[in-house]
This record gives sequence, structure tokens and C-alpha cells, in this order.
Amino acid sequence: MKFIELTKEEYAAFEKQSPLGSMTQSVEQYELLKGRNKNVHILGVKDIDDTIVAGSIVTFDGINGGTVASVNHGPLLNYKDTAVLDMYLKGLASFAKQFNGLYIKFSPNVVYQRFDNHGNAITEPADDLIAVLEKHGAKHMPFKKGMSTDGSMPWQYSKDLRGLDLETLVGSYQPDVKYYLKKNAQFGVTFRELPFEELDKFKKLTADTAERRGFDDKELSFYEVLYNTYGDDAHFTVAEIDFPNYLAQEQATIDQLDIKINTLAERLAVKETKKNRGQFNEFTDQKNMHIKRMKRVDELFNGDVPTEPIIVAGALFVEQPQEMAYMFSGMYDEYRDYYAPYLIQDTMMRQAIAKNIPTHNFYGISGEFDGSDGVFRFKTEFNGTADQLVGEFEYPINRMKYRLYKLMKKLLGRA
Repeated sequence: MKFIELTKEEYAAFEKQSPLGSMTQSVEQYELLKGRNKNVHILGVKDIDDTIVAGSIVTFDGINGGTVASVNHGPLLNYKDTAVLDMYLKGLASFAKQFNGLYIKFSPNVVYQRFDNHGNAITEPADDLIAVLEKHGAKHMPFKKGMSTDGSMPWQYSKDLRGLDLETLVGSYQPDVKYYLKKNAQFGVTFRELPFEELDKFKKLTADTAERRGFDDKELSFYEVLYNTYGDDAHFTVAEIDFPNYLAQEQATIDQLDIKINTLAERLAVKETKKNRGQFNEFTDQKNMHIKRMKRVDELFNGDVPTEPIIVAGALFVEQPQEMAYMFSGMYDEYRDYYAPYLIQDTMMRQAIAKNIPTHNFYGISGEFDGSDGVFRFKTEFNGTADQLVGEFEYPINRMKYRLYKLMKKLLGRA
């Protein structure tokens, strides 16, 4: 076996067939990092037959005293093959010395333990993997909770799509989602993907959401570069409502109800019956509901209803053979009662099933099951699992400098 630098073409083929592959270890991610002037390399191990048995996207970032070699959601290899693992770690450590490497930081894309929506464990913890990595000289960092800000994701929420088809998918959701999808149809909520020329609309949506929720948004250029880099695998999706069409449908429904109500009123004038009175009250209640919906639209736009479809929510997904990854999203708060995000998630899961993609990855959650994580509550409605990843490891390259670096961080309160 040998540790070498891999070409983009051969690594891309390897990553796409690896069960541990993800967008963060894709060639497209390599291109994004190169575009940001990162010191990034595609590195791996080949066996005696020149077959790739390990691979990774590695960035070398400057720190006090040297550099750290970072592998986010990697490396991609069979962690049970200790010979390959040993060759990879030692090979990367040797390669990193040319950049004054201090240590390797890596976070395998491996689930440590899965939990249900209530925090009950449904798999055994993968302590054996941690033991193997520590035996090879890596140090396991303490498990984290909370949303990550440094690129490493300690928890994610995912839904296994294997065994589901387009007919059974909706039945796998929580009952509320079925109700919301039915409402989407009633409200005339539609789905489409944005072309490059309309990415400013996506940016406007996420900026509004970021300001309301108090987090930092990405620049428009970030979305533009991602769109161009990932091509057809980047899905900038939006949900829209054509309000004039919606109002016309509501008025048509009211007109039909009026016919029924008038007929029943004539019958009741002749003879009062429990059946006719019940139907009369039911249809009157339905009419009032539709009138209320029309009034709500009128209030939203102060009587000046736009003639073009309005974007009410959106989300970015990145497609991989291994998963459909839900990355960023936004929703205009004034349209929250139209439940548009549910249509977007359902549509993308249907696309994943049609393409035989086995997993819909909702990505980050806090790992808290006490009800404090609103994002988690939304994701659980689709009935997946909360996955605690195996976490971060550090592998010292220069042990003396590494110990000194960790000591200084501790003294400065940055450990």
C-alpha cells in the first residue's frame, strides 16, 4: 500500500461509491475550498493493485506553532481494516510535515449511536470504533451538543428512505404532516427550483429569516459559487403561491357552497329537519372558513394582491448518491400558515426515492430532547432518527509541539 495524492477524477469515482461519502468530502467541496484560496489536497491510500482504499479532502490551516490538517466527515475508508487506517494516519502525518503540521483533526462520517424522537437509544454505541482509533494514536475529543459553528457536526437528523416508495412515503410521516400537505394542495402551494438568474430571490429569503432568528446569513456570491460548482446536484428550491389563482379557487368554492346553502334554506323554510339543519350549518361554517381565507390574503397585501406568484419559503439541498442533504432554508414569517416547508421536504424526498438515494439527511440538530430545539421538532415530524456522530479525533504529528499547543490553549481558556 502507498499513501499518495489523488487526482480529482479518480477520487470523485471513489467518493461517490463510498458508503461514507458526503458533500463535505466531495470533489465539488474541494473546488469550493480551492476557490477560497485554501491549502487543500486530495489524499488517500492505494493498495498493491492500484485500487483506492482510502481517500479524503484535507485542508491545512495555520495555527500557533504550525498547521492543523483537517478532515471534515472523513477520511473515507473501512475503519475495520486496521492496516489501511494505520497507513492513512501515518501517511497523512508524514505529508503534513511539509506544512509544519502539528496535528490531524478528523471527524469520521460514522454514526456513534441512533436515537428516536424522544431520546431513547435504538442502537448500541460504537465504542469499538473509538477504541480502534485510540489504539492507533488518535485522541477522541469530548462529545458535543448544540449546533456546530466550526464545520464539524456532532448531531444530525436523517430519514432512511430504503423500503419506502412514492405511495408509502406520506404514510411514514407524523399525522400532522399529512394534514399540512393536504393544506398545501388547498392553498395552491407549488414547488419549483430556481435557475442561477434567480438566486437573488433565495438570498433575499434567507436574509429575512436570518435577521428574524438572529444568525448570520451567507453572501449571494456563496450561493452563486455553490450553484456553479455542484451544477445539477445543487437544488435551490422554493415554494410559491399564485394568490390571484388561489382567491379565484376560494371564490369558486364559496359559489358552490352558496348553491347548496340556498337549496337547504328553501327546504328548511318548508320543513325543519335535523339532517337538513346539520348540512346547512356545516356548509355555512365551510363558507365562513373560505371567506376568512380570502380576507387573510386581502390583509396580507392591504388589498393590493400581487399578480405574479409569491415565494413563501425555500431550501437548498445538495444531492449525493448516498444522501439528499438539506443545507439551508428560509421562510417569510407572514406566510407561515401556508405550511410551505412541508411541501419542499416531501418533494425532495420523492426525488431521492425516484433516484434510489437511500437517505434524506436533515443535517444539524442540537442533540437536546427537552423541547428547546425548534428545528429538531420540525424535522421529527418526518419520522427519522437523531444520529450522534462519532465525533472529533486529534492525531498528534509533532507530539511535543502538540502538547505545548494544547497547554497554551488551556491556559488561555480556549480548550
